Amino acid sequence: MKKIYLFIALFATGIMALQAQDAKRAKTYFDRAFYSDAIPLYEELAKNNRSKETVRNLADSYYNTYQLPKAAKWYSYLTSVYGENLDENYFFKYSQTLKSIGEYAEATEVLMEYYTKKGETQQVEELRAELVYLENVAAIGERFTMKNLALNTPTSEFGAAEINSNLVYSASEKNQFSLVSKPYRWNNQAYLDLYQHALSNLNLGDSVSTGFSKKVNTKMHEGTFALSKDGQTLYFTRNNFIRGKKRTDSKKISNLKIYKASLTDGEWGNIEELPFNSDDFSTEHPALSHDGRTLYFASDRPGGLGSFDLYKVSLSNNGEFGEPENLGAQINTERKEQFPFVDASDDLYFSSNGQPGYGLLDIFVAKKQNGTYQKPDNIGKPLNSGFDDFAYNLNTDGKTGYFSSNRPDGKGSDDIYSFVVTKPLIIADCQQFITGTVTDKKTGLPLANSMVSLLDAEGKIIETLKTQADASFEFTVQCSAAYRIEAKKEAYDDNCKSLRTSAERDATQDGSLSLFSVQDRAAENLLAQQKKQEEAQRKAQLKAERKQKEEKVAEEERIRKEAATKEREKIAQQKAEKERLRKIEQVIAKEEAIVKQDERIVFKTEEIHFDYSLWYLRRESRERLAKVIEIMKANPGMVIEIGTHTDIRGNDQYNRDLSQKRADAAKKFMVENGIDSKRVVAKGYGESKPIVKCETEESCSEEDHEWNRRCELVVVKWE
Repeated sequence: MKKIYLFIALFATGIMALQAQDAKRAKTYFDRAFYSDAIPLYEELAKNNRSKETVRNLADSYYNTYQLPKAAKWYSYLTSVYGENLDENYFFKYSQTLKSIGEYAEATEVLMEYYTKKGETQQVEELRAELVYLENVAAIGERFTMKNLALNTPTSEFGAAEINSNLVYSASEKNQFSLVSKPYRWNNQAYLDLYQHALSNLNLGDSVSTGFSKKVNTKMHEGTFALSKDGQTLYFTRNNFIRGKKRTDSKKISNLKIYKASLTDGEWGNIEELPFNSDDFSTEHPALSHDGRTLYFASDRPGGLGSFDLYKVSLSNNGEFGEPENLGAQINTERKEQFPFVDASDDLYFSSNGQPGYGLLDIFVAKKQNGTYQKPDNIGKPLNSGFDDFAYNLNTDGKTGYFSSNRPDGKGSDDIYSFVVTKPLIIADCQQFITGTVTDKKTGLPLANSMVSLLDAEGKIIETLKTQADASFEFTVQCSAAYRIEAKKEAYDDNCKSLRTSAERDATQDGSLSLFSVQDRAAENLLAQQKKQEEAQRKAQLKAERKQKEEKVAEEERIRKEAATKEREKIAQQKAEKERLRKIEQVIAKEEAIVKQDERIVFKTEEIHFDYSLWYLRRESRERLAKVIEIMKANPGMVIEIGTHTDIRGNDQYNRDLSQKRADAAKKFMVENGIDSKRVVAKGYGESKPIVKCETEESCSEEDHEWNRRCELVVVKWE
């Protein structure tokens, strides 16, 4: 078992060592700009180790080799996981990759969120202004027709310009990966050379292209170029390579330099580098002014605004160069400005990813006025896209030319496109028109010479004008904004209207107004007052009728509810009475001593009699009353009447008093034995209700008289 654990530990240690070795090798490739070699190593590392450095370098490698959807994926991960510790540059590149895949809204949101979190309000406002600007450029529509040239291949072609009867351009070496050539490890394509292609054969493929010059082309890169006006001097871009030797900087990167070659007997030679080059930074993309006295170029030399800036340097008559001069913050940004071109009017065209663009490098033009370049403008679509658009070159006719782009609908990598300018570059803010007429409200007739004012949302007057003979007016206004129109005329009341313009360009909003004359207003006011009074009366009448109706309805509802309540109470009472009687019947059925007799409920006990002329209870009478007491305690809702009677012997008054005493004696006994006095009614009836009627005392036997001397117990209430 110990041997197994040891093997596992050694195996894990070996894997970690291999990963560390791969990470070191990947970083070496990355630092030397061998991005295509670095990508598979970083992809493998990212499966188990998504460190900040691994993800950042992988995203940058895809970005630098223009595999932009993959770059967007890794920048998304990088900014979401490590965003708090990243500088703006990575959010910018993430935004650029999103633009390249058409996610413009999300691209803007990425930067907007970053600047907002950082509290950089100026950057937020600049970004909003940039969005408006690009909308204005896009509103021009397509300014060019364009065509992908037949000479393009799946590898790179770019930087084309017409020289005499040929199209000269840069392209990956045609015999790439031969025994003597090596791939450019940035993107694993062949190194670039200059080629020429007869203009008469532009409809043919690259097979008819030929090398420009064996002395100009080397095993390193040869790129963009500029030709002097007399055609005798060629300025071109090449890696730091001369006399067969490549030179590199401290990071082992061979920077770019500008070289010049002279034409002698039809051959290019005398190649030498320009004096303002350096081994420590790049100098590239030469362009000449129309008079040939100024050379423009791009460089990432120290002292610039950031990344690559555009510079100019003067040329003397004897070929001497002055000191390079940065074109300044009007042209350059903290990002890339490259590929300058100057037309016959000395207007400067260049590519930038720092000026307001549609993604990656866009082409811009800076007009020259009074010797100074104005603020650059994006030249618009379809030349500019979400990808790199660069190397703009205009022919002498000022209408046709060439540019390069790596957009995905080309043949692959960088392609050369020809173009024709079809629309002028006129960039204007979105505008609309508020038009209308001022008329008399009563007659509908036009009111010429009325004063109409346009006000902003805060009530500030922007413009005031007088209506024409037909009472018409027109204002030019901004899109998506709030306005108010006010109209005035002597002897008329003022009137106004508020409206908001939409985002549709050149749409027309109706601002027509009608004015009421003072005289008509007085008459109208009188009529309105009368109508108001009539309306008030009508409303009062309707209110009274409505109130009366509501009171009637309320009374009917009250009566209905009262009747319903009584009915419910009646039903409840009937139900309760029925239930009461049912329970009484149950008790009667249970208790033999209680019976119904002649619609009465009475206690059927053995007779309770009294001795002649006496009222005390006999012992047997008390025993019989004890049974009644027991039943009454079991039925606390029962109330009884003790009715006592006498025989006819003695006078009436005497018998009434005697019977009452007998009833009171019976009640007293029951109360003394636990019955509430309120539950017992004592009633002496005297001789008024005999059982046996005796005409005279002698007409009845003693037994009959005793029957009449009785005590009856009758239930008079039973809850």
